[in-house]
Amino acid sequence: MSKEYREIAEKLQALFPPGTLQLTGKQKAHIPVQAYMKRLEEVAGEAWSWHIVGTPTYQPELKAVTVIGELTILQATRSGLGFSHYVPTSDIKSVSGYKNAVNSAESDAIRNACDKFLMGWQDLAPFRDWGSNPGVFPQMEQSPPNQIKSESTPVCTKCSQPLKMEDILFLELHRVNIPFCLEHVPNHFKKKKD
Repeated sequence: MSKEYREIAEKLQALFPPGTLQLTGKQKAHIPVQAYMKRLEEVAGEAWSWHIVGTPTYQPELKAVTVIGELTILQATRSGLGFSHYVPTSDIKSVSGYKNAVNSAESDAIRNACDKFLMGWQDLAPFRDWGSNPGVFPQMEQSPPNQIKSESTPVCTKCSQPLKMEDILFLELHRVNIPFCLEHVPNHFKKKKD
């Protein structure tokens, strides 16, 4: 593994800014594909590429489309598989429905390939079964629960303590861009979400 690749990989795997994580349920979350692509552009620049392998596969019995793609960073390549449902119709306008399904499946495939480069793992760990596994995050053995220590972990603006995962999730949920631990979040940021 080259020094250049290690440096790029470390920056790709850093925590995303607060507000990036999209909560889709009580215990479900994802990172939008646009955040992954922006990170790739900012960190890897012209050293990354993405392409679809073959053509999208339609599965009429499932009303779904599958896309396979490859993400390359320097000389390292990871495959990604994406899946999306579509609504079949005999209407001529249905072409846009299929196109949207292919685009959605491609976005899913890019996210899947980024996951194989370990991107977003620190952000998504609280929502995944493997998130507290010391085999995945060895530093968890020495860290307090829900706190992942790394050079990229934000610190509270007021007390300078590293933010815990619960702090980060609160900030993301309330769209607070200033890093505060729960103890020091100003009251005007504690408004209820609609």
